[in-house]
Amino acid sequence: MASEPGGQRVAGAGGRVTRRQLLQGAVGAGVGGLVIGGVGGYLAGNAGSGAASTAAGGGSAEPILIGSASPVTGPFAGDGQQMVRGQQLAIAEINTAGGVLGRPLKLQVLDTKAQEPDVMKNVFQKLVSQNVAAIFSGFTTYTSVEYPIVAQARIPMFHVNTWHGNVDYVKEHQITNIFQGDPSETWYGPGFVVLVSNLIESGTWTPAKKSIFVVTSNDPYSLNISKTFQAGMEKQGWTTDGFEQFTVPQADWTGVLVKIRSANPGIVFFSDYAAGDEASFMKQFRQSPTNSLVYQQYAPSIPEYLDLAGDAADGVLWSTVVGVLAGDDRAKQFAEAFQQKFNRPPGFSNAGDQYDLVKLWAQAAAEAGDPYAFDKINGIVKGTIYRGVCGTYSFDLDPGGNTCMPYPDFTPDPSLGMPHLTFQIQNGQQVLISPDPYTTGTFQLPAWLT
Repeated sequence: MASEPGGQRVAGAGGRVTRRQLLQGAVGAGVGGLVIGGVGGYLAGNAGSGAASTAAGGGSAEPILIGSASPVTGPFAGDGQQMVRGQQLAIAEINTAGGVLGRPLKLQVLDTKAQEPDVMKNVFQKLVSQNVAAIFSGFTTYTSVEYPIVAQARIPMFHVNTWHGNVDYVKEHQITNIFQGDPSETWYGPGFVVLVSNLIESGTWTPAKKSIFVVTSNDPYSLNISKTFQAGMEKQGWTTDGFEQFTVPQADWTGVLVKIRSANPGIVFFSDYAAGDEASFMKQFRQSPTNSLVYQQYAPSIPEYLDLAGDAADGVLWSTVVGVLAGDDRAKQFAEAFQQKFNRPPGFSNAGDQYDLVKLWAQAAAEAGDPYAFDKINGIVKGTIYRGVCGTYSFDLDPGGNTCMPYPDFTPDPSLGMPHLTFQIQNGQQVLISPDPYTTGTFQLPAWLT
C-alpha cells in the first residue's frame, strides 16, 4: 500500500481502485500534482523562499533555467508545439504560485527538428553547456546518442520517446538521471489484441473475417508495434492478408488500398506516428471502405489529425500509452487552462505529459532544497509516485529501469500504472473506451460496418 499526503492510503498492486476514488484523489490535490509515495507531498510552488539555492551564481530571485529539446519545425512540429505549450503552461502555473524555492522558472527551447542524431547531440550539448537545471524532451533518437551527454552531466532528463531500446540503454549503462514518462512501445500490440478479444467475447463486434492487414512505417518503433500485434493475433488463430511498409511521410495510398480492398480483412492495423500520413489514409480508405475495423497508431492524438481527416476519422480506433484523461477532473482543469492560454484545446498526449513532467521535476527540486542538487533530485524522482493529468507516473515498477509501466497491461492497479488508453473517434469527438475506471464512453460500430 502507498500513502497519500495527509495519511490517506491508496490501493497497492493487489487491489482495485474505483473511478470515484481515483478521481476524488485528483480533485483533492488540484492541478499541481499529487505525490502518493516516495518522500511525500511537497508542492513546488509552495516551497519556502528561504530555502532558495544560490547554485549557478544566483540569489533567490534569479530564474532557474530549464531546457526544452522539442521538434519546433519539421515533420513532427505539430507534436513539438504540443510539447512546448504543455511545458509553458506548467511553468506559468508554477511561477504564479511562487516558483521553485522562491525562484521563477525560465524555459530555453531548442529545436530538435526531425531527431537526426547530429542535431540531437548538438541540442543536448548546448543545453548542458547552458547549465540548465532539467531537460524535457518529447522524442529522442533510436540510437540514444544524446544519452551519454546528459548522463555525464547528471542533469535530470525526462522524455516520452516510447522506444524500448532507450529503456534498455538506460538499464545497460546504469543511468540514474534519465526518465521515460510513459511505457515503451512493446505494450501497444498486445494491448490491442486484448481489446479485440474483449469486443468479440462481449458480442459487441463480430469480424466478417479473422484476418488482419498491417500498414506500417519502416522505422523501428512502428515495426515493433506492428510485429507484436501480428504475432499476438496469429496466436489467437487469425491470419495475415498483408504487411505493407512505407517511409514517412506518405500521402498516396492507392497501391496499398488496392491490396486491402482485394483482401477485405477483418482488421486494418496502421502503425505510424505522423498525423498527415494517417489522416490521408483514412480519407482515401473511406472512399470505398472494406468490412474492417481500422486501428491507427498514436497520430490521432495530435489535433492536426482531426483537422486533416475530418468526418473520415469517425469510427477509427487508436491508442496511446500516455494520454490526457478526458473524464478526469484534474485533466479538465488542465484542458481549460490550456484553452484559455493558447486559444485551442490540448491534444491527447504530449501537451499533458510535458505539463506533468515539468511539475513532477519542480516538486522534486523543491523537496531537494536546491534545483542543482542533481543526484538528490534524481533519487526523489525515482522514488516518487506522481498523479498527473495523464495518470500515474512511477519509475520504479520496472526493476533497473527508469520508465513507467502500463495499467492494466502490467499492473492491475491504476494508482500505480500509467493507463494504456484506447479511444474511438465518434462524431468528431475522442471517446475513451478503455480501460476502466477512466472510460468516457463505449465502442460503437463504425458507420461503414452498419
